[in-house]
Amino acid sequence: MDIKYAYYRSSVGYKIEGKTDNDILTAGGSTRPISSFWHDGNLNPLDYVPKTRTLTINGTSYDLSANRSFTTPDTITRLKGGASGSLVAGDVTLAAGANMAVTQSGTTITLASTDTTYSAGNGLTLAGTTFSLPVTTSGTGNVVTGITQTTNGITVSLGSMPTSADLANYIPLSQKGTANGVASLDASGQVPASQLPSYVDDVLEGYYKVADGKFYKEAAYTNLIAGETGKIYVSLDNNKTYRWTGTTFVYITSGAVDSVNGLTGVVVLNKSHVGLGNVDNTADAAKSVLSATKWATVRTITLSGVTATAQNIDGSGNVTVPVTAVPATLLTGTAAVNTTGSAAKLTTPRTISATGDAAWTTTFDGSANVTGALTLAATGVAAGTYGQVTVDAKGRVIAGSNVSSSYTTSISGTAAVTHNLGSRNVDVIMYDTVTFYKIDGRIKLTDPNKIDIEFDSALPNPVSVTVTRKDI
Repeated sequence: MDIKYAYYRSSVGYKIEGKTDNDILTAGGSTRPISSFWHDGNLNPLDYVPKTRTLTINGTSYDLSANRSFTTPDTITRLKGGASGSLVAGDVTLAAGANMAVTQSGTTITLASTDTTYSAGNGLTLAGTTFSLPVTTSGTGNVVTGITQTTNGITVSLGSMPTSADLANYIPLSQKGTANGVASLDASGQVPASQLPSYVDDVLEGYYKVADGKFYKEAAYTNLIAGETGKIYVSLDNNKTYRWTGTTFVYITSGAVDSVNGLTGVVVLNKSHVGLGNVDNTADAAKSVLSATKWATVRTITLSGVTATAQNIDGSGNVTVPVTAVPATLLTGTAAVNTTGSAAKLTTPRTISATGDAAWTTTFDGSANVTGALTLAATGVAAGTYGQVTVDAKGRVIAGSNVSSSYTTSISGTAAVTHNLGSRNVDVIMYDTVTFYKIDGRIKLTDPNKIDIEFDSALPNPVSVTVTRKDI
C-alpha cells in the first residue's frame, strides 16, 4: 500500500497537512515517533491489523477492531508433554501408587483407593476400612443386660434368660390373690383376712361396752365392730366372750370354770376341797370358848394421842391404862387450877423459833419478858439499784434487772442496725466520725429491736449511730 502525505512538525508532534490536531497518525495504539515513518510519507503496512481479520477460539470468532481479553477455563481439554521448554502433542499416563488403582473405560478414568492402615488410641484399631474396638464382658449368661463404653473399649454385661424349666418353678403374677390362683402374704407373712373365708377368722377381739351393748375396736369405744353370726367376740378388758344373735351381743357362759383346786369341769365344792376337813360346823355361841379363863396369846393395849402406860391383857381380868399427860388441844371447857406453890419460872427453859420468810429464835423460862432479832430470808436478789424489779405476792423483790437504754455502733453506708432495746419509741443520733458533723438519713423502725438506715449518696467517712430509748 503506497500512501503519500505531506507532514509538518507541530508542538504536539507531526501532523498530516490538511488534518486537525486530533488526527495525529498512530499505529499499534500509541503515537509513532518520526523515525518510524517513511520520509517520503509511506507507512509500513505491517504495523497495522486490518479490521476484516478475525480470531477464533474454541469455535467463537472475535474481530480485531478492538483490544480483546480472554479467560482460560479451569477444564483441561488436552495435555501436552515433552522436553523442558517445548510442547508436543501426546498422551498422559497416570501411574497408580501403592494405595490407588487406576482404570480406564473409553474416555472415563476411575481412581479407586485400596485398604489403608491407620492407627488410633484408646483401644480403637483401624485396619484399612475395618474398624475394631476391644469388647470385654462382665458376668455370665446368654443375654446382654447392659453395655457401657469406657476409654479402652466397650464392656458388655451378661445375664441369663430364664428357661422354660426355670419358669415352671414360678407362679405368674396374674394368679396372685385371684380366684383359682394362690393366696398372697401380708407384711407379717400371713394370709390377709380378705383372702380367707369368714369362718376361718371367727374369733374377733375388741371391747364390749355395757352401756349400749356394742363391740368396739378400741378401749375408747370409737370404731364399731359389726356383729356377725357364727363368730365369737372376746372383750380384751375382762376376757369375757360374746356371740351375735342378729340383734344383740349375748354373754357366753356354760357354768364351768377352768380349774378349782386342781378340779376342772362343773365342780361341787366341799370343805375337804379347800382344806377345812376338821371344821365341825358348830356355831361360836355353842362353843366352849365362852367359858375360857384366859387367852392363849397375851395382847397389849396402848393409847394414842396422849401420854399413857401400855398394859397387857390375857382375858383373865380387867386392866387399867394410866394416862400421865393430855395435850391441851384435846381439852375443852373450863377447869379450876390450883396455883398455890407454883414455880416463878419454868424448870426447863424453852426455845421459841420462827422459820419461813423470816427467822427468829429466843429462849423463854417465864421469869421475864424476852425479845429476839427477826432476820428476813434472802430472796436471791443482790443488793443494788435496778431499773426493773419483780415482786411476789408478799411484796418481796424476787428479781431485778437493768434494761439497756441506748446502743451505739458505726456504719459506712445504708445498713440495718439491730439494737435489741425492745421498743420503737427511740431517738436516733448520727454524726460523721471524722468531721463530727451531724448526719441525717432515712430511718425505718423495722421492729422493736431493729432500725433500717438509708442514705441518698455515699458516705465519705464512717458514721456513728446511737439509738436511745425514750420510754424508760
